[in-house]
Amino acid sequence: PLLLLLAELGCNSEPTYPWKDAGTGERLTCQQCPPGTFVAQHCSRDSPTVCRRCPDLHYTQYWNYLEKCRYCNVICGEKQVEVQQCNATHNRVCQCQEGYYSNMELCIRHSECPPGSGAEKPGTPFEDTKCHKCPPGFFSSNSSTNPCQPHQNCEQQGKVTNVQGNQYHDTLCTSCRLGGGNTTQGPAVEDDDCEQAMIDFVVYQNMPVKKLKRLQQILERSPKKQQPWTRAAIQEKFRTFLTHKKEEHYEVTKELLEALRIVKLHSIEEKVRKRFLL
Repeated sequence: PLLLLLAELGCNSEPTYPWKDAGTGERLTCQQCPPGTFVAQHCSRDSPTVCRRCPDLHYTQYWNYLEKCRYCNVICGEKQVEVQQCNATHNRVCQCQEGYYSNMELCIRHSECPPGSGAEKPGTPFEDTKCHKCPPGFFSSNSSTNPCQPHQNCEQQGKVTNVQGNQYHDTLCTSCRLGGGNTTQGPAVEDDDCEQAMIDFVVYQNMPVKKLKRLQQILERSPKKQQPWTRAAIQEKFRTFLTHKKEEHYEVTKELLEALRIVKLHSIEEKVRKRFLL
C-alpha cells in the first residue's frame, strides 16, 4: 500500500527542475511549466515559477523550463500537405499528399502494380504500395494501385462463359448461343453479341505472340515494327480495335477469318467456324 501511494503521488506531482537564485545564490527546486507555456520568471524562495503562454508560431510540446518557446520551423515541401497546424503545444506536421509516400525525405509516387498483379496493401503516406500476383479467380488488366478484381460469374448473369478469365483479364461472357451444345439453332453471324463473342474468342486464344502480332498487323494495317508490348497489352489493344471496327459496321468476321488463314492459324479458324457455326 505504501509503495502504491508513493507511485500515485509520483504520477500526480508536477515535474520540477533545480535552479540557483542569482540574487541570493540559494539552490531551489522550481516547478516546470506545462506544454504550451514557457518560463517567464524562475521561482524564488517566496514565489513559484511564472509561466506564460507561447506566442503565435511558437510552441512547447512537453513540461519544460525553457525561457522562450520553440519556433514552428517545419515547412511543408513539394508534394506535402499540412496535417497538423502549428499551435502552442505542437510544431507543424506535414506528410506526403495522397498517392505519394515518404522516402529519404522526398515524396515519391506510389508504385503501380503491373498487369496480372494487384495491390495487396495500398500505399500510405509512409509506405509504398505492396503488390502481389493475382490469385486464381482474380485479375488486373492494367498497371494500377488497385487490388485484383474477381472474375465475373457468367451463370449469375444468365449468360455463358465465352473466354475463361486469367490473372490478366476478366472472364468474358456472352448471350450468344454457341455451337457444340444441344441447341438446334446456332449463332447468327450478324448478331452483335455473337460477333463480339467471336472477337473475344479469337483475341484471347493461346497463340504464339509472334502470330498474334502478325494478326494485329494485318487487320490494323500497321507497320511490322511495333512497340515491345506484353501479350496481355497486345490482346487488350487488339480487342479494343476490333470492337471499334465492329461498331463502325465493318465486316470484322470476314476479315478476321481471312487474316487467320494468312497467318496459318488454321486450328483457330476451325475452332471459330465450329463454335460460331460459320
